Amino acid sequence: MAKSPNHDVYFVPGLHRGLRVLEILGASEAPMSLSDIARAMELSRSSAFRLVYTLRQMEFIKEAEQANTFTLGARVLNLGFAYLNQQPITAIARPHLAELRDTTGVSTHLSVLEGHDVLYLVSHQARTGYVSNMRTGTRTQAYASAIGWCLLGALSDAELAAFCETVDFVRFTEHTPMTPQELQARVAQTRADGYVVSQGFREPGGSSVAVPVRNNAGAIVACVNLSGPDVGFDFDRLDSFYIPEATAAAQRISQELGYQSG
Repeated sequence: MAKSPNHDVYFVPGLHRGLRVLEILGASEAPMSLSDIARAMELSRSSAFRLVYTLRQMEFIKEAEQANTFTLGARVLNLGFAYLNQQPITAIARPHLAELRDTTGVSTHLSVLEGHDVLYLVSHQARTGYVSNMRTGTRTQAYASAIGWCLLGALSDAELAAFCETVDFVRFTEHTPMTPQELQARVAQTRADGYVVSQGFREPGGSSVAVPVRNNAGAIVACVNLSGPDVGFDFDRLDSFYIPEATAAAQRISQELGYQSG
């Protein structure tokens, strides 16, 4: 969002600092102490204490199991789910994803591209024991997953090139693109095929089938995918069953968004 000419008048530093505490805790892989938070915020302990105290009173953060450390509270989760539920595509997608899950026996998801991440908006877990480790609200790096390659197909060549310039490439598996050229090639191949199959691309032992969802203008706005452990798939039926079923579900959602193929 562009800054207003009156930015210094309108901007509320205290609110900004409070929200930054939530972002920092959310990005941390472990609970943080007051000193950790103060250091990350470049604030004094007393200033950080007031922020933490206020957020604890509002239940946006809570004390973790280890004494004097903090993590996100339930109210943050409630806000996150409220945001997800307000996205119209989620209401359209849910019944189609539930049907796809029941037909294939595999967990199903709807994901969107948000910044550099794949964000999971809807997840229907398999009724068997072969569930996916992805849940609603999960984020993964777009460059390093087949679902991300599917979603990045929405970008123009120039936009994709700009995206690549900002990626800090880290290898997760042997399939992870490690250069802009490799990522651009993966995205181009996924665009051409109309789907992408991942077998251990993100993590060993996990597989997925991803198909783009398009809006009334034909632009890719989301991705339907089946995912789960390898043992939950019959790989002899990838071409005859899983890909066609995922494609049909994505097409039904696209049609409800106003997309008309051909």
